[in-house]
Amino acid sequence: MRMRLVRDVLDNELVDVNGQIAGKVDGIVLELRANAPPRVAFVEVGPVTLARRLNRRLGKWVARFDARFGAGRGAPIRIPFTRVSPAGPTLRLDLAADRTPLYAVERWLRDKIICRIPGA
Repeated sequence: MRMRLVRDVLDNELVDVNGQIAGKVDGIVLELRANAPPRVAFVEVGPVTLARRLNRRLGKWVARFDARFGAGRGAPIRIPFTRVSPAGPTLRLDLAADRTPLYAVERWLRDKIICRIPGA
């Protein structure tokens, strides 16, 4: 199957196996191979990659801030492209997003702020 990376992958929404939105594709990582065309190795998701697209210095600042949210954060979250498949206007992951660092910020907000609100 042929896909146009910028049109069909970059900035498109990811949906996990449970139907939960897992973010948007913020970056694409190509693997350069000798005597062969480049191959898409990973898609990158998360605020670090998005900030780096805008400005390298902003990306470094966001990476330091994002590292506070737990293991696997502070760096781009890479998902092997073999685990991504097209599903209409979105891309489907063959993994559960809640088992990855994708929801670390939401978990941190829930544990540190929301659960402390009376009646929450």
